[in-house]
Amino acid sequence: NESRKVTGKWREMEVTISIKEIIGVFRKRLLTLFISTLVGLAVASFVTFFILTPKFSSQAQLIVTLPQSNITNVNDVNTNLQMINTYKDMIISDLVLSEVKDQLETQDQLAMTVGEIKQAITVNQSENSQMFSIQAISSIPDNAQKIANTTAEVFQTKAKDVMNVDKISIISEAVADGTSVSPNKKINIALGLILGLMIGMGIALLLELFDQTVKDEKYLSEVIGFPILGTVPEMTAKDFNRNDKNNNAPVTINDETGEQARASRRARSRV
Repeated sequence: NESRKVTGKWREMEVTISIKEIIGVFRKRLLTLFISTLVGLAVASFVTFFILTPKFSSQAQLIVTLPQSNITNVNDVNTNLQMINTYKDMIISDLVLSEVKDQLETQDQLAMTVGEIKQAITVNQSENSQMFSIQAISSIPDNAQKIANTTAEVFQTKAKDVMNVDKISIISEAVADGTSVSPNKKINIALGLILGLMIGMGIALLLELFDQTVKDEKYLSEVIGFPILGTVPEMTAKDFNRNDKNNNAPVTINDETGEQARASRRARSRV
């Protein structure tokens, strides 16, 4: 019955933990935090270096202008800027990408579908700039270069035929870059460390929450509600050794007392 009452009080108790107590819990569970952080680092490193496929980027830069009159004004520039959105749509259209697909197969022996090419390329433009770039991403640096350059060349040809663009210039061809753009190794490892530490902190708090062992008299009086009748001081190993020596000391018997006892017994036997 007493154990049931204690358990009931423990379950009904509203647990409040101060910042000082939380810090104390983390200090006591430093090993748990350390192991959890190492596990997070190991998992993040393994996934980053051995599971995730690295991606490489390559881009070709272009500049496009409309047919110009003898007098160039602000409206012509604004028209060019607004038309770049049309160029972006044209680059990722089937009209361009179908031709890109055919040229990649015939010239570069690179078999890709139109959907795969569309997912691989991105058209980027700086704000208020008549320049834009065609960026391609692939797991092989040379393939990224081929996709970007082929797309730029096909767009250059199609734009002249379809949109009557005065001038399209490829000012910078794509080159193969052996530096991967993803995954970001530093960020992944940092995230692994942080997640591992957070998981370790959660485990430490859970272990402390479910640890119902009596640690001090405050737990008995405030949590369980038992009165304190007395305390036993903590003893060191030196104290235990001293007590053992005292308990094992030999007991000496006074000889005179023993002779008097034997004389008394002889006297009683005579009587």
